[in-house]
Amino acid sequence: MSPPSSLSNYGADSYGDLKKKKGPIPRQQEELCLVCGDRASGYHYNALTCEGCKGFFRRSITKNAVYQCKYGNNCEMDMYMRRKCQECRLKKCLNVGMRPECVVPESQCQVKREQKKARDKDKRDYPSLGSPIAEDKAGPISPVSKDCKSKGPSTACAMQFKNLVDSSSNVQSPMSAMQRTTTKPLTREQEELINTLVYYQEEFEQPTEADIKKIRFNFDGEDTSDMRFRHITEMTILTVQLIVEFSKQLPGFATLQREDQITLLKACSSEVMMLRAARRYDSKTDCIVFGNSFPYTQASYALAGLGDSAEVLFRFCRSLCKMKVDNAEYALLAAIAIFSERPNLKELKKVEKLQEIYLEALKSYVENRRLPRSHMVFAKLLNILTELRTLGNINSEMCFSLTFKNKRLPPFLAEIWDVSGY
Repeated sequence: MSPPSSLSNYGADSYGDLKKKKGPIPRQQEELCLVCGDRASGYHYNALTCEGCKGFFRRSITKNAVYQCKYGNNCEMDMYMRRKCQECRLKKCLNVGMRPECVVPESQCQVKREQKKARDKDKRDYPSLGSPIAEDKAGPISPVSKDCKSKGPSTACAMQFKNLVDSSSNVQSPMSAMQRTTTKPLTREQEELINTLVYYQEEFEQPTEADIKKIRFNFDGEDTSDMRFRHITEMTILTVQLIVEFSKQLPGFATLQREDQITLLKACSSEVMMLRAARRYDSKTDCIVFGNSFPYTQASYALAGLGDSAEVLFRFCRSLCKMKVDNAEYALLAAIAIFSERPNLKELKKVEKLQEIYLEALKSYVENRRLPRSHMVFAKLLNILTELRTLGNINSEMCFSLTFKNKRLPPFLAEIWDVSGY
């Protein structure tokens, strides 16, 4: 893969969509949902919440929904449990100050839906730009076998992933799992899914030598700070391109609308990049070693004018190193981060359903591989997802602060991270 072609499957017009698909302006201070701990999108019904909890509260109130907790009426809400216990989630919504009287009545909602439907109908004549990612000639999916590296995955996992989708609505809650005396083994479909993720994680982990050779270390007249900044950003471009290719291979990704694919790719890239940095972290030398075998220390980032964000990144890397997060857990965390709730998604429910499958696979994997402290480890892994949101926000703040340091991001990164003024 070469730098110019990593997004080539979108086509020239499709890359233009990345420019048009502007996300929300990054917040200057990280704010988390008071209900589940996910990244908040604003104040909804009198409380700071994410889009998911906003929608859940609105649906619950407009439909006068009555829920029943199956796990003791005291479930602790987080990004995983919020889909498992609706009663405790609604109770938490009310406890943090969400007000039912702020919800627009269903009759008014119906009027708005009809108006939106009419507007959408007017837009159906728009021609499609480029070819969707779903049409990429991606290799089929299967477990990693001995000859996997030479032959690539087979189609076996596609049907097994469908089985996971069909059965995910019947999965047990984490609370019921804790009450079991024996650990339920990973299903064959989950094993296939995990093997697939690990395979593609390794396949798209490192840039090619040809790509790395294009990164020049020295330019005549360039000072050390500018040289180091340019070098880091060029390596970042290669990393983001690999993340895009990895994402496109994830089971379920190609089933999403093309607009949602772009939304997810733009939103997840900085978060998954942090996971990749943690994977490349060397605790012995306290540095991050990327594909060119060049060690990046905190001092390297500081010299490039990125010292503040580097301090948080290295703390994150050390934390994951201490947890001994393995390749399968890294791959699953990356997939969960990619299939996360983001503003402006067209098919939010579908994205949540896909994320649920990967969450269940992570939970089952940890229960089988991390005994006897599997539940504690799983909770820590979920917390990593929240940390990634924080790191993503810090990355956004860093991008905007570069203007005051007379530094500019390359156009590719400025576009994918929605940084205007470049």
